[in-house]
Amino acid sequence: MGHSQIAAFARLANGNVKPTRNIFGQNTLISRSIHKFAYDPIKDEIVVPQFQAQAILFFRGGANGDEAPVRVIKGPDVKIPNMDQLTIDPVHREIFVGIYNEYPRREFVAVYSLDAEGNAPPLRILEGPDTQIGGGRNGASPAVDPVTNRLFVPGNGRLLIFNRTDSGNVKPRAYLRNPEGSGPGSGFIYAEKGLLFSTVGPRGRNPEEGNAQDPENGLEGAPPKAPKGVDDNRSYGQYSETKYVGVWSVNDTGDVPPRWKIATPPNGPLRDPVGTATVDAKRQDVYIPDRYTNSIYIYHVPEIFQ
Repeated sequence: MGHSQIAAFARLANGNVKPTRNIFGQNTLISRSIHKFAYDPIKDEIVVPQFQAQAILFFRGGANGDEAPVRVIKGPDVKIPNMDQLTIDPVHREIFVGIYNEYPRREFVAVYSLDAEGNAPPLRILEGPDTQIGGGRNGASPAVDPVTNRLFVPGNGRLLIFNRTDSGNVKPRAYLRNPEGSGPGSGFIYAEKGLLFSTVGPRGRNPEEGNAQDPENGLEGAPPKAPKGVDDNRSYGQYSETKYVGVWSVNDTGDVPPRWKIATPPNGPLRDPVGTATVDAKRQDVYIPDRYTNSIYIYHVPEIFQ
């Protein structure tokens, strides 16, 4: 099995290459189930969720080897069960964490200070039936746009759009849904150009999965399950040969197809792009991680950044 770590590769790395450095070892406190972490360019820190300890870890940007975090958010007042992904707003100095709790069933977004340490309670919590938040057992992975002050959260096969500072049981101000397939799902926002990058998969009904808003009919937009008796990634709504990354404007609302598509089938290699894409806007590249193939795919797409 693989060992829990954060690996850094050369920007031009290609093929079966070794990382240039790893954050790895007991002192790091890193565990499995890191599906999305973040980088804070203001403090030059790597921000990492810790599923088992229900904590948030902060490392130096240049951390290497068995290096301990420089600080940790952890304690009884933190209240972040079952979270394995997060995003940050370095402008307003906030961390957004999508949380799924099995017993009792809760799905919500908790917001913390990006400069906090120790037993720090959330600044606010977005939760309740009117929010329609529902990201499944990995939690609803949020994306935040510090320019338009909008928060994008998956729910019921679409992206729910909130005000960045919304709190409590509030209705979304709008939604974004792809009429050509499920999602968008977990997103990455390139705020300078107002672009939203998100994974797109086949649209379907998944009554076995269910969700808090529609337990009888299941989650609209969920990928089809594997045939009965077959246990593979499709059994968890993951594997699909028709996934790609779509690109929208952060100002798009309603049923709107993506403005651009990356790694589209039938030649696209994506099978289970976990987490989200990220971009190198200076070089006009998009990086897409895929859990099923254990790969990172890099696409040069200058037309998107012009």
